[in-house]
Amino acid sequence: MNPLPIHKPKPRPAASCAPCRNRKVKCDRLSPCEACIARGIVHECKYSSTDEDREAIAQAEVIATLRARVRRLRNELAEAEAEGHEIMELREGMMTSSSSQGSSGAAARKAENQAMEILYSAIRLGSADLVGRIVSGVREGRELVDVVRMVQV
Repeated sequence: MNPLPIHKPKPRPAASCAPCRNRKVKCDRLSPCEACIARGIVHECKYSSTDEDREAIAQAEVIATLRARVRRLRNELAEAEAEGHEIMELREGMMTSSSSQGSSGAAARKAENQAMEILYSAIRLGSADLVGRIVSGVREGRELVDVVRMVQV
């Protein structure tokens, strides 16, 4: 039987200078770095990797940061779209119930319940500005359905 091959990870090039690596402290990867300047050992601040290698490592870190930011923004966009769809559904439901059923109590309660659900979601997921508009509308004593309409603007 053939034994399974052992997977060894590729060694990463060292991006920090030798004194920072030896002391296991953070290196800002400049030449000379701030840590070596602060210790007064500027002449010892040497890097084992080339400037190009260190730039590639720095670019990889920037790319990882940008990817995380894109992921966060996509999540925020999805939440905002979901919030917008809920508001549109409520608006359509309110228009349908008010035009087809007149002012019956059941339709009014249903519209109010929908309004409360949408306002709750908007408060939970919305921006500070959106939450402020909702709170001010409620404090002014407006109907919940009117607060939802006001928030849509």
